[in-house]
Amino acid sequence: MKRLYIFFEILIFFLICAFIIVPPFFTPRITDISQVFTWTFPWVQAGFAAFCVVLYFFTRKIFCSSKKFFYPSMLCLAIMICTALILNFISSKTGGSTALPTKTYLPQTALEGLFCFLTFLFGAIYEEIIYRYYFTDALKRLLEYTKMPDGRVMFFITEGLGLLVFAFAHLYMGPLSVVNAAIAHVVLRILYKKTGLIWNSVLIHFVFNIISLILL
Repeated sequence: MKRLYIFFEILIFFLICAFIIVPPFFTPRITDISQVFTWTFPWVQAGFAAFCVVLYFFTRKIFCSSKKFFYPSMLCLAIMICTALILNFISSKTGGSTALPTKTYLPQTALEGLFCFLTFLFGAIYEEIIYRYYFTDALKRLLEYTKMPDGRVMFFITEGLGLLVFAFAHLYMGPLSVVNAAIAHVVLRILYKKTGLIWNSVLIHFVFNIISLILL
């Protein structure tokens, strides 16, 4: 029975890698986020979000920490905003691109505003559950089955791969976006691990996206 359970854990992990984590690596390079998002109902993001919520509720007893003490969420948001501002400044001086939303990309109608809200909400849900909650801890759990040494080696392998996977999933938006995503991952991963609540990271991720759209 235990072997069957391990088999399903491995199968689910590799299916998630194949259908959610790997595809962004093959996305063609873009220069403007409007090439990715249009303000229509986000069916793909909604499907991913629904799947990830189910994944979360079926696995939270395995991965979720019981620690739920205060951690400065607003500080995490401030770090992410400052990082985006600095990278936008570097982009303007070097001719690079972070492919972040711009004011010219604001929704023009109330319906577009609703679809924009849902796009960012669903995106924040599935990215946080997959990248901050699931991937790193599931990888650690699977590696433990192989009797790999625990401690620092395991920490650097799993956390390092989690960082690289999320960062380079944004390569299609340019190298500065990879840096931006890497820093955001570290901040949001710390927030999750310190609180044991993935919904804190979801909220900060969502708010950051909205602020990026309106102000950056």
